[in-house]
Amino acid sequence: MSEQHNENNDYQFLREKITERPINRRKVFKQSLLTIALAITFALVACFIFFFFEQGIIEGFSKEKESAKIQLNLQETTEEILPEDMIQSEDAPVPDSPLVIIPDNSNKIADALAAYEPDIDDYQGIFNKMKNVAQEANKSIVSVKCIEDKTNWLNAQYESTTRATGIILEDNGTDLYIVTDASIIKEGNNIIVTFLNNAEYIATLKTTNTYTNLAILTIPLSDISDNTKETIVYASFGNSKYGCKPGDIVMAIGDPYGYGSSIGYGTVTSTGNEIQTLDKNFELLTTDIFGSENANGVLINKSGKIVGIITQKYNKSEFKNMISAVGINELAPLMEDLCNDVLNAHMGVKVTNVSSVAMNYYGVPMGAYVTDIALDSPAMNSGIHKGDVIVAINDAVISSVVDYELELKDYSPEDNVTVSVMRPNGDTYIDMDLKVTLTN
Repeated sequence: MSEQHNENNDYQFLREKITERPINRRKVFKQSLLTIALAITFALVACFIFFFFEQGIIEGFSKEKESAKIQLNLQETTEEILPEDMIQSEDAPVPDSPLVIIPDNSNKIADALAAYEPDIDDYQGIFNKMKNVAQEANKSIVSVKCIEDKTNWLNAQYESTTRATGIILEDNGTDLYIVTDASIIKEGNNIIVTFLNNAEYIATLKTTNTYTNLAILTIPLSDISDNTKETIVYASFGNSKYGCKPGDIVMAIGDPYGYGSSIGYGTVTSTGNEIQTLDKNFELLTTDIFGSENANGVLINKSGKIVGIITQKYNKSEFKNMISAVGINELAPLMEDLCNDVLNAHMGVKVTNVSSVAMNYYGVPMGAYVTDIALDSPAMNSGIHKGDVIVAINDAVISSVVDYELELKDYSPEDNVTVSVMRPNGDTYIDMDLKVTLTN
């Protein structure tokens, strides 16, 4: 009996009930907090890295976009000494330097000049220097040829070729930009550009501007050989408004005589002549250089900088063969906008300044006087009339053509503006506000 009882005790552990180990809530709580803290830390680090990585990408794209923008070498500045700058201030210190008496040699110099007799070599020497300037400027000039396939009345195929001068403007790292005459380019043209070394390349039309008759062409830099690149010089622009005066020496290069790579020498005969186009006025420079009625090219000053683009369409009938050019001051910013796909807003009016005579004797208000309106333009559709005087656009006062052009440049196509005009009504003018939706 006792032996049986001992046997039962030996196997008692097999009949014990196995229970689950109690949960340590404090330990679980600590582990949960640690897991949450690690998750938050990981999220913060990920956000931090992503933010700065994204910023780097955005900045990278911004820099790439900025570097691709075309910026022209616009208009050299001329520093003029004002009369007040010539007068020495009373407070200015007087340097303590010994008095040096310079002998008056003016009579001897005058006698030497009077005794000198210039010969033909001196005359030729002046032209040689001008020729050198023209040849250097020619490095930024190309010939643009447009070939169009046509069919005559016998149904025979033939090619029609038109030519114009092009100006090498700049490059954006991938393409070379050239501006030329838009009138020679039509849809379906094969455009071929010939450089100074006679190398020819196919160009692509980027954009045209009907208001200025300018066209922008591009050629991939990868297509241009190293030999051609060595001959290329980007155009440098002078100041046609303040650095170009009647009597100044100028040269016409490009195609002033109807033959490629021709040169004409002469002087400026007049400046400040107004050319009215839609929403933009230009300055016409006239010269005494005799050329072709169909001349094209550029006008350069004695420093070789471009001061105008040759055009004969604004010449008077009695001066139809005299070389004239549109001043570069107004054209250069427009060319830069065309290169960068900037769309300028247009209202569709031609304007001029109101003269002092018109204001004083006829009571015409100060502003931009409307001389003409384009058909189906925003101006016509909004009710602006020929003879109106634009005196304000929104809250900006318009006192001149310059005010009008500068204010219009602040807007984009499809913008809505309020144009205030003074309209003649018998002997008086009435004030009117008109709503205008601008276009491109």
